[in-house]
Amino acid sequence: MFGCAYYPWRGLDHVPAMKYLVLINPLVYVAEGMRGAITPDVPHMPIAVSASALVLLAGGFWYWGKRTFMRKALG
Repeated sequence: MFGCAYYPWRGLDHVPAMKYLVLINPLVYVAEGMRGAITPDVPHMPIAVSASALVLLAGGFWYWGKRTFMRKALG
């Protein structure tokens, strides 16, 4: 719902609690990275933060999926 697809993440400055709550959604980082690449003049999350978060989330989900698969396959 609050994936920041229609508005920039920086647009939530007026609602600080929501601004940081939406960061659990990986699509926020995808949308902000695309926004930064396509429209650099619009305020957005820094590209380094978006890329780092996506790498960490992908690695975390990969590890979690691998661990779950191995438990089910071997257990």
